[in-house]
Amino acid sequence: MKMWRFLPVLWLCVVPPSRAQEIPLGGFAFLRLPSSARVAALGETPLAVADDDVALFLLNPALLHTGQHRQFQVSYLNHVGGIRAGTVAYAWHQENSGTLGLALRFLDWGAIDEADPEGNRNGTFRPLDLALTVGLGRTLHTSLYYGVNLHLIHSTLAERQATAVALDAGIRYEIPNQLLTLSGSLHYLGLTLQSLGTMPDRLPFDVRLSLRKRLRYLPLQLTVTLYDLPHLGRLPENQTWLGRLFYYLNFGAELGASRSFQLRFGYSYRRHEMLKIRPRLDLAGFNAGFGLRIVGLHFDYAFSSWSTLGTLHYLTVQTRL
Repeated sequence: MKMWRFLPVLWLCVVPPSRAQEIPLGGFAFLRLPSSARVAALGETPLAVADDDVALFLLNPALLHTGQHRQFQVSYLNHVGGIRAGTVAYAWHQENSGTLGLALRFLDWGAIDEADPEGNRNGTFRPLDLALTVGLGRTLHTSLYYGVNLHLIHSTLAERQATAVALDAGIRYEIPNQLLTLSGSLHYLGLTLQSLGTMPDRLPFDVRLSLRKRLRYLPLQLTVTLYDLPHLGRLPENQTWLGRLFYYLNFGAELGASRSFQLRFGYSYRRHEMLKIRPRLDLAGFNAGFGLRIVGLHFDYAFSSWSTLGTLHYLTVQTRL
């Protein structure tokens, strides 16, 4: 097998468990990948951002709302080692029912050489991960919103397969006078129906809290997300007091230079600690990107450093159908 394709995932399998919590091992780890370029650029923090970005409901179903009606989005990720991933998302609003979101995510590992223990090649296989998501967002009153997602998840690895079903639930609360939004969400609560191996594949269950603050006199919004709450008490002993503070936090900032152009930045301290290799300056855990609107089309680009493993490039296109 061309194992170099699997090096980023294999690396996560051999680091100490306290450092590998961010991406669960097993057949469903791909669900942790950012769903779009904007999400990647903001460090996966916009769980409280409700605008016309339709794929955000994968972070929190309470972000589905009427402004996303008929928005269609396609995202593509150029992963390290030639691995490819993507998301297709669409939303439709019905006055009596709420806003319905539909998304398909995939992770394509490419063609892999198959060999027996003696090294004799027996052809190729193509690992593939898929997740189909249906979401519904509704308004409880003028400032409070809620939503749910249903995921159907399937992974294949040669002759082996893994299948699961899972639910998300989320709420969003707006405080317009303070230009503040608060949100909470529960992710991937479900059941594994079939696993790749003898050990059950784990769903990446998570509980997250998020805050978005827009500045009053500057076109800047700041986002902070507290994630991995089920493991909040498992702080690594080798971290400094500052590292312990930031271990479960991701940060993002979006500057709207104009309605047609935005700059974005994100940072994950934990991902920096997991992936950094260089003894000095290492950009692992740092993300950046921009958004551009041209004649009804939205283009988003982001990059994310994986230290010496390479740089991930994300591209998203959205329009209203």
